[in-house]
Amino acid sequence: MTTPDPELTESLLRAPLTVAAADGRRWAYKPFGLVLCSLFILYHVIALLQHTTPSGGLAANFSRSLAEKLRVGAYMRATSNIQSWSMFAPNPHRSNMFLQVFVELADGSVYDLQHDMYGRREYPYVFYDRMGKINRRLLEQDRYQRHYAAWVCRDWALHHNGEAPVRVKFVKMWTKVPHPAKVIPFMGFDPMQLKLTKEHLPSVECASTVHAQLPDEVRARHGLPPLAPGEFRDAIIQTWHDKAEQREKTIERRRALMPDEPPLLPVEGGPGAEGGE
Repeated sequence: MTTPDPELTESLLRAPLTVAAADGRRWAYKPFGLVLCSLFILYHVIALLQHTTPSGGLAANFSRSLAEKLRVGAYMRATSNIQSWSMFAPNPHRSNMFLQVFVELADGSVYDLQHDMYGRREYPYVFYDRMGKINRRLLEQDRYQRHYAAWVCRDWALHHNGEAPVRVKFVKMWTKVPHPAKVIPFMGFDPMQLKLTKEHLPSVECASTVHAQLPDEVRARHGLPPLAPGEFRDAIIQTWHDKAEQREKTIERRRALMPDEPPLLPVEGGPGAEGGE
């Protein structure tokens, strides 16, 4: 192990902050470097603006030409800056969607967790509640529902002496947004007066869902009793090496089960036969 230099240590700890460069230069780079950095920053800003602004409208042709000339698409892919905000949607939502979340306990009682935003937001609103976006995403992409339900199971157990519910139930609710021509003469509409439609979605079982149980580490941290052996359903995590090994084992197993095949012989009169053309 090398011994640290006392002078270097002292200078790093107690030396005064040096703002100017040793040669008195004001900028970190020389003029040529400043020009290159400035051009790169300018190109990057233009590429970001072209990539994130709407691709339609009056400036569609200009935006397309600019992207082709500056090769914005290739640059954004190379720098991993690809993003689609979808903020300027030409087709806005024509319905307001909400997701009710219930938990059912072992005694059959059902509780509404009030995770939906229906009737809990004043219109127009000043502060945005992210639960509204969570509701829409859970309904638009139902693959998230099982993971969300697993969190609900864990959160309920954490605040109820470690007792998890039996299942989590989802109910989809939505109201149709009226056409602007129908509401403009009346200066708007009351969203609570719209017809509410409900649909029951598949429920999620807490006992059989992966990571829907509080692990013993968390339970011990909060003074809760440990789970019974085998009660925690952990996720199976496979690395690329595990997947490669599993693939090799599958190939070897299939080869072992295949019977030995006789060597192939040329078909009489075919391309491999003698005298064949």
